[in-house]
Amino acid sequence: MKCQLIQTRKIADSNRAEQEMLNFLSNLPAGYWVYREFQLNAGYRDQIRGENKKQPDFVVVAPQVGVVAIEVKDWDLTRNTYEWIDQYTVRKTDRTTKEVAQFPNPMSQADKYLYALKSLLGATEVFVTSLVAFPRLSKSDLLNQLGNPEALKKPQSRFYLDLERTLFKEDLDAYWATPEHLLEAAVRRNPSFKACSIREAERVNQILLPPAFRIGDCAEREKGQLRLQRMSQQQMEWVTNLDPRRNYLLDVPGSGKTNVLISKAIYTVDMAGENIPPRILLTTYSPNLEINIRKIFEQKIADSPNRERYRQAIYIHSIPALMEQMVATVLGVDSLDDYRSPGESREAYESQLRKDVEDILGSDPDRFRRFDHVFVDEIQDFDNLYLQIVACLCRSKGFFFVGDIGQKIYERKHDLERLGFIPEMVELEKSYKMYRTPRYIAELATRFILRDSLMRAEFEKHGYRDDFHYPKNINTRAETLHSQHPEQEIAERVSAFLNTTYVADDVLIITSEAQLPRVAEALQARNVPYEIGEPRHGKAVALVDFMAAKGLERQVVLVSGIEDLYERSKPVYLFDDEQIRYQREALSRRKVYVALTRTLEQLIVYYQDPSNRFVSDLLAINRDILNRW
Repeated sequence: MKCQLIQTRKIADSNRAEQEMLNFLSNLPAGYWVYREFQLNAGYRDQIRGENKKQPDFVVVAPQVGVVAIEVKDWDLTRNTYEWIDQYTVRKTDRTTKEVAQFPNPMSQADKYLYALKSLLGATEVFVTSLVAFPRLSKSDLLNQLGNPEALKKPQSRFYLDLERTLFKEDLDAYWATPEHLLEAAVRRNPSFKACSIREAERVNQILLPPAFRIGDCAEREKGQLRLQRMSQQQMEWVTNLDPRRNYLLDVPGSGKTNVLISKAIYTVDMAGENIPPRILLTTYSPNLEINIRKIFEQKIADSPNRERYRQAIYIHSIPALMEQMVATVLGVDSLDDYRSPGESREAYESQLRKDVEDILGSDPDRFRRFDHVFVDEIQDFDNLYLQIVACLCRSKGFFFVGDIGQKIYERKHDLERLGFIPEMVELEKSYKMYRTPRYIAELATRFILRDSLMRAEFEKHGYRDDFHYPKNINTRAETLHSQHPEQEIAERVSAFLNTTYVADDVLIITSEAQLPRVAEALQARNVPYEIGEPRHGKAVALVDFMAAKGLERQVVLVSGIEDLYERSKPVYLFDDEQIRYQREALSRRKVYVALTRTLEQLIVYYQDPSNRFVSDLLAINRDILNRW
C-alpha cells in the first residue's frame, strides 16, 4: 500500500522538478502522508507574512520522520548563472540576455517554513524540519557551475545552503524504491530528532488536513483508537475535478457521496482565495437529510479558522424548505401559519405548495437566482419541479449532483437532459466501495437488492457493476431475530446499549409507519430519549420510518416492520396491475436496502413472518454468509 497524497490542485506540466519530487514521494509506504501546497490557517500565515510564496511545495508526515517540509527548486544551470548575495537572496543572470533577477534563497525559505510549522504544531511536540530539493540537479553540477562557489566555503555557508538538509538528483535516484529511507536518514542527522507516536502523527494530520478533505470527525470507537477519517484518493479527485461537465456522480451507499458534495463546496470557496467567495447552495429533497448535511458540514469546518467564511458562503436548505420560503417571500410574511388552512392535511398542503411554487416560477423564473453554484444530494429522488426550482436558483451552470439509483425510494421521475442540466451526461467514475457499512452487512445488502431482476436491470442501465467492494473490515454480521413483539424487544435492546459505552446519538431505529407509534410508546416506557426523525442537537435515539431513513447513519441500527412493506404475494394486492405490483415491490426492496446500509457497526433485524418474501431472502443470504464464514 502507498502513502496518502493530499493536494488541492494538480502540478502544472511545465513544473518538471515538482513533478519529479511528487513521483518520488508517491513511492512512500502506507503510514506516510504527503501534502502538496497544503491550505494554510491564520496562525501559519502570520508566520510567513510578507513572503511571496506562502507554503512549502511538500510536507511529509509520519511517525518515523515527524514533519518534513520540502522546498523544491528547478535551477537551469545551462542557461543561467546563480550567485548568493547573502543568506536571504540569490541572484540569477541569464547567460544569453544578461538579464538579472533576484529571488529568495531557498534555504532561507525552508527555514521560514520550518519556524512557521513549529509554531503551528507547537502543542504536539512533534519533531519538525525542512529540506531543500533539486530533483533535476546533481550536487556536483551545482557546486561546479555556481557563480560564486566560495560562498559555500565560508563558516556561515550553512545559512546559504545547508548541504545536510539538501536533496539532489542522485539522492532521489538511489532511493527511488525506498524514499522513506532517504527521509529517515535526513532527519536523523539532526541530534534533536526523535520519532513520534501514531497518535501524535494523527494529531498533526488533524491540524494540517484541509476541511475539504475530511470525511468526518474522529471515530471514537473503532478498535478503541483515535482514527481520523479521511478521503480516499478517488474521493479527492471527485472533489477537485473542475470540469463543469463532470457534475454527475452516482455511487453505492456509504461511498462518501454526501461528503464529496460538502467537501466540493468547501473546496470551491477555498479556490476563491482572497476574493469574495461564491454563494453555494447545498440542497436535497428531505428536511431530515438537510439536518444530516448540516451536521457533517459543521464537523468538517469545526477546527478551521475559515469556518465563518464557509458559513457565510455555503447555504444548506432542503427543497421543501426553499419552496416554503419562496411562498413566504411572495406573500411578504415571516410565517406560513396563515397560508395553511386549518385542519388541512399534509398531502393537501404539499399539493397546494407545489402549485403555488409552479405559478411563482412560471411568472418570474429569475426572481430567486441568488446562488453561483447549486449542489444536489440524492438526485435520484428529485422530480422535474424540484429540478426546475434548482435551475431557477442558480445564476450560472454551476451544478453538481450525487445520488444512488439503488436508494431511489420515491416513484418520482425527472428528465435532466430535457431540463438542460447534463447535455453530455458525463459521469464521474464510480468507486463501488461501501466505506460506511461493515463488510458482511454490506454484502448482505447488495446481494439482497440484486436478487430482484428489475433492480439488477436498473443498476446495469445506469452503469453499475455487481462487483461492489467492502473495505470496512469490521467483521460484525447482521443479527436476524424472530419476535412477535418487536417494539418491546427493540426498547429493551436499546436500553441495554445505553447502559454500555453507547450513547443515544449512536442508535437509529427504522420501522414501518404502522409500528412506529408502538416503538415510540415502548421507548417512552423505558425512559429512552428519542426523537422522531433526525435529532437536531443529538442526545436522542433517532426513530424513523423506512421513507425517512435515507442519509442517516449510526453505530447501531435496529430494523423492524419489513412485513408491512408492499409485497406482491399478499392477497390484498392480488388484482393490482401486474407491472405496478412488480414496481411497488421493487420500491419496497429499495427501502429495506437503504435501511440495511445505515449502520457503522451493528445491525439487528427483527421479523415476525419468516415466509415474507423480503424476510426469507434476508434470512437465506445471511445464513449463507454465516456458513461461509
